[in-house]
Amino acid sequence: MQAQSIEAWRRAEAAARSGAQAARAAFGGLLGVRELEFPARLRLLALDLEQGHLRAATAQALAAAGVPESEPALVLELARRLFDLGEVEAGLRCLQSPAILDSNDPSTHADAGRMLCDLSFYDLARVHLERAHAHGMDAPRLHYLIGLARMYCGEVDQAEEALEDCLRGAPDFMPALRLLSTLRRQTPERNHLDRLRAARSRLGDAHAFAPLVHYALFKELDDLGQHEAAWMHLESGMAARRAQVAYSEESEEALFEALLRWSPAAGTGADTDDGPVPLFIVGMPRSGTTLLERTLAAHPDVADAGELRDFACQLRWCCDRMGGPHPDAALIDAATQVDPALLGRRYMEHAAWRADGRGYFIDKLPANFLLAGLIAAALPNARIVHMKRDPMDSCFSNLKALFGDAYPHTYSQPDMARHYLRYRRLMSHWVRMFPGRILEVGYESLVTDPEAQARRVIAFCGLPWSGDVLGEKARGGMVGTASTVQVREPIHTRYLGQWRTYAQHLVPLQTMLGCSTN
Repeated sequence: MQAQSIEAWRRAEAAARSGAQAARAAFGGLLGVRELEFPARLRLLALDLEQGHLRAATAQALAAAGVPESEPALVLELARRLFDLGEVEAGLRCLQSPAILDSNDPSTHADAGRMLCDLSFYDLARVHLERAHAHGMDAPRLHYLIGLARMYCGEVDQAEEALEDCLRGAPDFMPALRLLSTLRRQTPERNHLDRLRAARSRLGDAHAFAPLVHYALFKELDDLGQHEAAWMHLESGMAARRAQVAYSEESEEALFEALLRWSPAAGTGADTDDGPVPLFIVGMPRSGTTLLERTLAAHPDVADAGELRDFACQLRWCCDRMGGPHPDAALIDAATQVDPALLGRRYMEHAAWRADGRGYFIDKLPANFLLAGLIAAALPNARIVHMKRDPMDSCFSNLKALFGDAYPHTYSQPDMARHYLRYRRLMSHWVRMFPGRILEVGYESLVTDPEAQARRVIAFCGLPWSGDVLGEKARGGMVGTASTVQVREPIHTRYLGQWRTYAQHLVPLQTMLGCSTN
């Protein structure tokens, strides 16, 4: 950078200390300086975000993406901002720029890989993570991310190798040990019980990793048929995780009430007849959404886009409201004024590229059940499939999963039951509000008669029948969800009624759901 540009930047930094208005003027004045335009736009973007101007921040980020930049750290920062704003395609282009691809700095590739993992682009992430290792990085957490990416890409043996590399360097890094527990069904001859118990003894129940240890012990003991010991650890794990998460049931209730009173603004949805057709798969997590996704994705006319945040992101853009990846009551109230056609167009502009030339693409984010009505209004051409599952099986499957930062209601039976009842009420509301737009498919029917249900779903989507959906292709490729190991198995009925093994411990859940024991 030339000395003149360095001095200009210093003057802008000094002026910015006088406040946001001065900072905006100072960095805005640098946009005409070629060397400084990219970092200046990053600073203006940060100011827009600080002041809650989502649309302006998005415009600034996209403008920065059009400016050449050779400094990897700045390009990574812009990519992160773009991903946070829902501009995924532009963010990916940043990571494909020469500044990143030509870098020999392992930290650059590690950071790129970490971002891609966060977005479930595990196939792309693996390339960067393994380049970071090839360039000399040997950190335990890098090996963990490599193992994670390999697992989601279906490379179980290689994933296991990377996770063991991680644990050799950091024996108490419990995310790696728990992931090892999930890779296979554990047997008396091959399990990690001794290692998990030793880790629990070293870490204690007050450690941040304590929930991971308990959930891993539950999974392995459950595999081995030691159900009483398994339940003890699941109960302890839920309690430990519930103490860690920030869950406001009052906020969730407000969200559901806002959704129930929402009605679309005047106007019709977006005309998307000339583009690919989005296939939304919604429902409770662990209700069979991934199984249906893999079935449909094996069709030659369908691309699997995975779990997308695009609809919620574009809803926030239309409302110009900052917030996290999940909807809230204030956003839904504001959405009553949103033009459905604008929302539909914005979604298609940000998601259609994932069809990769095919006529249909799958958007399989279970929590989009919250927005199913808004999706139906904004996208008249979209197909929405709702996966349903037996209430007890559905809730127990959620309770025994550890979702990280998502689904904070899944760590106690009362929270889980009340959430499920709200979900069921809302989905009934959407079905009544948009008759014929939402196809409901039962998990039990899908696993007992997969061909009949596949034909039903494919006909609803307007696709020609293809026998590929029942073949090996449905179990291959990358699967970026918590069910990545299970869905690679042939379709089976092993998980029907799984809750009954722990029925005596699930009485509070069963009572609140009003389910019989039959």
